[in-house]
Amino acid sequence: MGAEQINSTLLPVPNPTSSYWRSELHRLDSFRSTPALPEDCEVVVIGAGIAGVSVVYHLSNTANPPSILLLEARQTCSGATGRNGGHVKCKTASLLHVTARLGPKVADEYARFVDNHIYALKDVVEKEKIDCEFEVRRSYDTFASESDAQAMETAFQKCLERGDDWTKDRQWIGVEFAERLTSVKGAKCAVSSPACSLWPYKFVTVLLERAMASNPKINVQTETPVLKTQDTIDGTTKVHTARGMINAKKVIFATNAYTAALLPEYRGIITPYKGTAAHLAAPQGEPVFPHLSHTYNLEFGTDPELETVDYLNPRPDGGIVVGGGKWLYERERHLWYDTVDDSTPLDPVLKAKYFDGYMQRNFQGWHESGTETEKVWTGIQGLTPDGVPHVGKVPGKTGQWILAGFNGGGNALTFLSAKAVARMATEDIPLSDTGVGIPSIFETTKQRLGVMMNSVSRLNIELGIRR
Repeated sequence: MGAEQINSTLLPVPNPTSSYWRSELHRLDSFRSTPALPEDCEVVVIGAGIAGVSVVYHLSNTANPPSILLLEARQTCSGATGRNGGHVKCKTASLLHVTARLGPKVADEYARFVDNHIYALKDVVEKEKIDCEFEVRRSYDTFASESDAQAMETAFQKCLERGDDWTKDRQWIGVEFAERLTSVKGAKCAVSSPACSLWPYKFVTVLLERAMASNPKINVQTETPVLKTQDTIDGTTKVHTARGMINAKKVIFATNAYTAALLPEYRGIITPYKGTAAHLAAPQGEPVFPHLSHTYNLEFGTDPELETVDYLNPRPDGGIVVGGGKWLYERERHLWYDTVDDSTPLDPVLKAKYFDGYMQRNFQGWHESGTETEKVWTGIQGLTPDGVPHVGKVPGKTGQWILAGFNGGGNALTFLSAKAVARMATEDIPLSDTGVGIPSIFETTKQRLGVMMNSVSRLNIELGIRR
């Protein structure tokens, strides 16, 4: 019998900053289906963000839904999902990076999976009548640096001429029209991509509500952190929480940045890292013009050694959710790398008043909009060395599966990853047989963990990081 002991420094902190998405709380936000925890359960799902709740939803849509215990350390959708940008897309730079590193077929597979999420989310929103401000949209990747624009054009045109499948639904916009079409000041080029946006907290909480209505064997327990999991000789798992222990036939870890607290084999493989976002709005009752119909990634290209890209999601009411500013603090790794503390802001961003005047500074036609910073918050994301999540059966474990390490892009990857994991758990099939189209590079394997740990060790030596 083996046990995985808790690393308390990797548990969610109890007092996170307040995000815009969590401004209208649902009845399931702080909720316990029963006063006490059940002693036994068929499936325990750890984590009530978009990954965990999507797993619960897919499990509940099987012919014979199992009993499910959903455990959440804080409140429903209080982690990364409740703190992100609220949009789904695949950045062009990411696809070009995958193409260069792994080849065009893998990039096509990756793009197809993300693009399929747009319509999978649309289908479930319509089927379950989820009021979450869902919109099918386009998104612009804009580039302000001449050198970035030239490099992007060369790489994109090469993929286009080769006939890479992912380029079919993406359009290059050159310098002549980039600024005019995107409204981004100083844009030297842009790429238009498929996208959608939604209010992630409303999506997750109502999706959970719908699952509970269809499957009465769902038990939700918030404010119940899992302290450790313990393997047993009969193949079941003892799940130890702050409120007691549960015997589970199967466990699904939808724990993202916090995974290594319960699965130490992922220490250094999924690393928590801190980011920041803000909600911008005009004074109450003031009209906002012009309305932006696209979402954005703005690549400023101000420092080739730093991440200088922001994301931006215009809301239906004219407000804006924007995240980024990482170059202001990226060199101060102690502020953001390997931390789970989302109870505090990132001071360099606040001191620079980075989000103040953001729209007026970067977008045409917004100089008299009156848009101001309404709220700033932080969130914890799960970083992997190879930039892709870990999905599938936990290597060397019986009855345990994982979907975590989404590198800040969980909205675009989780719903169908959850569908694959639910099928693996209920049908006892490998990831490749789930029929979901999940990229093979996502699969978590013993070999991948070993390769990644070696690369992490080399990187840590270079950076002088001690673990």
